[in-house]
Amino acid sequence: MYRRSYNFSYVAAISIVISPALSLLAISEAGAFAATIDARQVQGSDRAQTTEPNTPADTLFEAGVKQHREGLFVEAIETFEQALAIRKQQNDKPEIGRILNRLGEVYGEMGSKSKALEVLRQALVIHREIGDARRLAQTLNLMGFINRISDKFPEALKLHEEALELAKTVEDQVEIGESLHNIAAVYAEQAEYAKAIEFYQQARVIRTSASDRRDLGRTLNNMGGVYYNIGDFDRAMEFYHQALAIRREIGDRAGVGRLLNNMALTCRKQGKDTQALIYFQQAIPMLEAIGDQTNIGRLLSNMGEIYESLGESAKALESYEEALKIAREKKDKFGETAAMEGIKRLSSGRLVPQ
Repeated sequence: MYRRSYNFSYVAAISIVISPALSLLAISEAGAFAATIDARQVQGSDRAQTTEPNTPADTLFEAGVKQHREGLFVEAIETFEQALAIRKQQNDKPEIGRILNRLGEVYGEMGSKSKALEVLRQALVIHREIGDARRLAQTLNLMGFINRISDKFPEALKLHEEALELAKTVEDQVEIGESLHNIAAVYAEQAEYAKAIEFYQQARVIRTSASDRRDLGRTLNNMGGVYYNIGDFDRAMEFYHQALAIRREIGDRAGVGRLLNNMALTCRKQGKDTQALIYFQQAIPMLEAIGDQTNIGRLLSNMGEIYESLGESAKALESYEEALKIAREKKDKFGETAAMEGIKRLSSGRLVPQ
C-alpha cells in the first residue's frame, strides 16, 4: 500500500490528468497522449575537455546534474546558480553557456516557461558568439521544448529542425537523437501519429547504437504513449515495460514513478483495474521521492475512480478526500474539481460508503 506522508519540498511539473479521460498532460514531448514524459536530460558528460583537476565550479555543476536527475529541481537551480556565479567571475563563456542550458532545462521541467526562455536566450547568444554548434543545438532543442509545451508547434518544429541540422554538421549522435525525438514529439502533440512513430523510431535506433540509456528510456516511453493514443494498448505496454527496465537500471526514481502511472492508466484501458491499482500504489513512493505532491493528489483521484468501479466505496471516499486535501494545499483547481466530483458521486446515493 502507499504511504500517507505528504511532506514535499517541491511540486514537479508533470500534470496527471484525472480519469475517466485516462490521459496525462505532461510538460514534455507528447502531452496530448497518455505518457507522462520527461524533458530531455542534457548529457552529464557535457563538460569542457580538460586535463586539470575538478574546480569548485565543476564540482557544483556535477552536483547540480545529480540533483536534477533525482528530481530535486529547486536544489539543482540553487547549485547551478552558484556554479554560474563562479564562471561569470572567470568570464568563462563556454561554461556560462553550458550552465545556462542546464538552468533552462530545469526551469522548463518545473513549468517556469518564461524563466526557462530567459536563460536559454542568454545561452543562445553565447553559443552563437563562440561558435559552439553542439551546445547551440542543445539550446535550440530546449527552446523548442518550451515552445512545444506552450502549444507553439510551428516554432517548436522549426527550432528542432535547426538543431538537427547543426548536430549533423558536427556529427553529434546524442543531439541528433534528441532532435529526432523532439520532432517526433511535436507531431505526436498534433496527433500526427504515423510521423511521430517514424521519427521516434529513428531516434530509438540512434540512441540504442549510442548506448544512450537515459534518453532511450524517454523515447521508448513516448512511443508507448503514441500507441496508447491510437488504441494499441498491448503495444503501448511493451514499450512501457522496456522503458521501465531502463529507468530502474539507471536509478531514475522520477521516471519510474511516471511510467508506473502510465502503465496503470493503460491497464485501465485494458479493463485490468486490479493491476492498475498495483501500479498506482507503486508509483506513489516514487513521486514522493521527487516531491511531486500535486500529482500524488491527482493519482489518488484516479485510484478513487478504480475503487468506485470495483464497488469499494469506502476506499474510494478515502482516496478522494486525501486527493482533495492535497489539491487544496497546492491550489490545484483541476485536482480539486476532480476530487470533489468523486465525493459528490459517493454522497449522492449512487455510491454510499459502507
